[in-house]
Amino acid sequence: MKNKRILFSASYSVIEPLGLLHLAGLARDMGWERDFSLVKYHDFEPFFEKVRDFKPRIVGFNVYTGNHLQLHEAFKKLRKDHPNIATVVGGPHATYFPSETLKFADFVVMSEGFEPLKSILNGEARPGILPLSSGTRFPQSDRVNFYTHYPDHGKSRIKSVITMTGCPYACTYCYNSTKLENISSNMPPEIADGMVKKLGSNGRLFPKNVRTVDDVVAEGTEIARLWPDTKVIYFQDDVHGFDINDWMPEFAERWKKEVGIPYHAQMRWEMTRQERRLDLLQRAGCFGLTLAIEAADPVIRTEVLDRRMPTEIMFEGMKDIASRGLKVRTEQITGLPYGATSKPTSINLDADLELVKLNVELLAKSGGPTMAWASTLAPYKGTNMGNYCEKYGFYNGDNSDVPDTFFEKSVLRFPKKWIGPDLERVKNEPGIWLEGSELERYRNQNRELRNIFNFVTLVPEGHELARKYFESEKPFSYDRLGIETIDHLRSLSNNGSAGRILSQIGEIRAQIDSMGIKDAALVKDLEALVPYFACIPGGKLAVERAVKYAHAIRNGGNSQGISQTALSTAIRHHLYDNVLYATDNLHLPENLRNPSKI
Repeated sequence: MKNKRILFSASYSVIEPLGLLHLAGLARDMGWERDFSLVKYHDFEPFFEKVRDFKPRIVGFNVYTGNHLQLHEAFKKLRKDHPNIATVVGGPHATYFPSETLKFADFVVMSEGFEPLKSILNGEARPGILPLSSGTRFPQSDRVNFYTHYPDHGKSRIKSVITMTGCPYACTYCYNSTKLENISSNMPPEIADGMVKKLGSNGRLFPKNVRTVDDVVAEGTEIARLWPDTKVIYFQDDVHGFDINDWMPEFAERWKKEVGIPYHAQMRWEMTRQERRLDLLQRAGCFGLTLAIEAADPVIRTEVLDRRMPTEIMFEGMKDIASRGLKVRTEQITGLPYGATSKPTSINLDADLELVKLNVELLAKSGGPTMAWASTLAPYKGTNMGNYCEKYGFYNGDNSDVPDTFFEKSVLRFPKKWIGPDLERVKNEPGIWLEGSELERYRNQNRELRNIFNFVTLVPEGHELARKYFESEKPFSYDRLGIETIDHLRSLSNNGSAGRILSQIGEIRAQIDSMGIKDAALVKDLEALVPYFACIPGGKLAVERAVKYAHAIRNGGNSQGISQTALSTAIRHHLYDNVLYATDNLHLPENLRNPSKI
């Protein structure tokens, strides 16, 4: 084959597309030239320009539900304009819907793609659906090439690495929980039958594949040597450090000594109960963890999310982690399909606000979280969550309306009250669901809560502020949030944290006055947000980031103030850079800097 060029593509993210980097490493080892194209905001024109310039023999795309329709159209055009290019599509959406994906791609790769790509590059694979093969050792990632084409990723002080795929848990919203039985109707019978022989009827579509410590350390040393400005590694494993008998002890012994870059990782609350695991994490250089709460009510966690964990272990784990000086980010999903559980629970806004209260209580009693992150549920078809939403009537769509981020309005419908499992039977009866202005109000409440979720968890007794803010009929606004925040803090006359925040308001206001901002609308918004910034760790830096982001997204230079999207994105990125992923405690408030005093 004369033309040995392959273009790897995916939707743009500030996080490196790790799957593509490892697949590109395989192509490198097989003597292929590689290039990358990351598609921003569904704009495929730069992608087509890359195809014209690079002239690849093969184009591959990793697709998630939410950007699949745009990819369909782009690949139809690619086939028309470049009929000699072979097209390959993989990723979760292609795995869930292989027959649908085959309509616009020559090869559809299900699950892990190393062996299928090897057979495609060798010219051994026939066009069609390529099901899961046996697990293959991860090729070393093609970072040098990727960062050459995307230097901003290379300059980032945070680099992402993965040590394993698959997960021993089965959260309903995660593609890692998907089994063949969930999607067998979406593929030809012969493909399904062949996968049954490999996986069994109940086998996971994304099985566990653990990299060797040698390979992970080798990747770490390459990062440290070639990109010395890297300050943090984020291990993107769903459950980092699961094996504390063999893998983690060797890793703990070698990572800090041979690589030396501190890291942040993700794990489950159940895993924090083993002191040995936490000891090993710290010995390896871990300084922070992301732990998912997802739902405050244990009934919802168990029946809707398949996360069977008592609330008590969150307080126990948080206290232990915080006492070690580790930073913690919690994750939660708002806008869940509430109301069909076997036992009565809060639903809709009440259930979402219980998540705020749980984080506030964790912070007050256990010393964390450092940051609380919230998303809105997307009912991806093919996942167990997608099936649950369809079964009980929360969602009947085809995913064409599902956004490709977790920061948009919900597409679910929501019941007016808790009904229980009988919702499946009565889901089509009139009067069950919120409709019209009622539905729109909750969707707007949910979106606004997600935007200010971390803020209200940092405010003392912030759940009370949040409830008052959201239950009012008044429209959401920066002015209203600022006024109600000050009133709330002043009502907590005996709360030391509230007093400290109030004392910072004058400093933040003086900073804004000294910045010489000419945009009157932006100044007005910033002044209204002074109490908001005063509650954020490193509030002065947060103001600077907010101004920068407001200027960056302005259209045509018009005075627009700062949008809610720009504000929430700026604050999230500020907290990542200066608080959560900072390896010091410079911008942490006293209660987070010294949790042992709680």
